[in-house]
Amino acid sequence: MDMKFLRRFFSRVQQVSLIAFVWFVMMGCLYGMYQLVFERSLFIVKNIEVDGRLVHLSSDDIKTYSGIKLGDNLFSADLKKIQKSVAANPWVLEVAVSRKIPSTIWIYVNEHVPAALLAADEVYMIDEEGDIFKDLDGMDEKNLPILTGLSRNSDIGASMRLLNTYRKSSLANYFEPEEINFERARGYSVVISNIVVRLGFDEFESKLEFLYSMFSAISSYNGNKIRYVDLNMPGKAVVKYDG
Repeated sequence: MDMKFLRRFFSRVQQVSLIAFVWFVMMGCLYGMYQLVFERSLFIVKNIEVDGRLVHLSSDDIKTYSGIKLGDNLFSADLKKIQKSVAANPWVLEVAVSRKIPSTIWIYVNEHVPAALLAADEVYMIDEEGDIFKDLDGMDEKNLPILTGLSRNSDIGASMRLLNTYRKSSLANYFEPEEINFERARGYSVVISNIVVRLGFDEFESKLEFLYSMFSAISSYNGNKIRYVDLNMPGKAVVKYDG
């Protein structure tokens, strides 16, 4: 038999054997790592850490919604599933989830901040961004400005911008806004201290400051209270009193 052929044959066998040996070593290492990470108790959840802005929900609420239990494997935890489960609560505005090696699941949650109510087919809670985030229920805060004359699909943002404009005005130092109303024919009104202030469709900031500058002069007439103030005529206020 040709010696060169034998040498090439045994050289090839050695190469294949070396490759097979390295492959088995790698598989053994991977299996060992799998056992260490997923089957042994080295990386188990010992702590669920909750951060963020929580008012209506508690840390315990978030832990319950997450579905994570102490003793679960840290790397088997489905972070996207946890995030989705927590985000299903209507109070949750944003949520992030991550692992902290060796034994912590970290959950960051921010809540919606209720800014107003929308009275439409139902009563809804609206956040600072003008987004409807939940139906009003018996446990919710009700001492909030209410938006009327709108449907759920209306341009709620315009009413919220008026509400924010009012809150920055001088009048807000003395009167809380009770209602923002929209009528197609008359435009927007704000109700303060049971007084309807008709503002029309624009120049809300200047109209509110004009009303503030003259409010003490018009606040009563022969003991009668103001029913409404119409500010749609530039530089003028049409005042209607009770009685």
